[in-house]
Amino acid sequence: MEIKRIIDRAYDFEEEQQQALDEGRITEEEWYEIKTAHFTEHYLSADNPRAQSGHGGDEQHYFHNHFMLMDTMTKSGTFIDVGCANGHLIESLHQWITALNRIQIDFYGLDISEGLIELARKRLPDWKDKFTIGNAFGWAPEKKFDYVCVKELAYVPRNKRKAFFEHLYLHYVADQGRLILGPCSEEKASRETEDQLISWGYTPSGYIERSHNRSVHVARRVFYFDKKG
Repeated sequence: MEIKRIIDRAYDFEEEQQQALDEGRITEEEWYEIKTAHFTEHYLSADNPRAQSGHGGDEQHYFHNHFMLMDTMTKSGTFIDVGCANGHLIESLHQWITALNRIQIDFYGLDISEGLIELARKRLPDWKDKFTIGNAFGWAPEKKFDYVCVKELAYVPRNKRKAFFEHLYLHYVADQGRLILGPCSEEKASRETEDQLISWGYTPSGYIERSHNRSVHVARRVFYFDKKG
């Protein structure tokens, strides 16, 4: 119940800020500032690396929810986590890939929050130069990546999400690379995301699906979009 309460509150916060933006009570710049401050405070107040990256479950649940990303990486290359927070996701993926010893991935992270990037650099000092502070919608890498992972499109206002998706696909993903979206936190969000993408004219190249950690009857998905050179 506690995890559901946290998820519900996050959705409520998103809707409150979107409504304020739609009604002109805040500017788009203020939308980013409020959102960044809210989640930075929430994540930094947590007492474990999973929660500091936005995950409300234990280690077993984190593994269950995120290990499916391994199936999206089929060759060696570079990987950037857009909205990386404290770097826990790429740290975990690196550990899992190293244990399997099948491919080599060079990991990077990007986040709009200065506080969370500072935490990521402290936690992972050997990777400190691989973390960048920036708004993903306004930032473009000098060199594109083989894998670009973004958990959700809600990092930008609702009316900018199609443009945000296209910005990532155009400016972040290398030829023959892959844009990875997810894992979505709930099945409803997963279906809504897929419907929205298709309405924009973007059909996923494929997806990875696993049962939700709380119910085998609920699916959690990762979508990916391949970029042909």
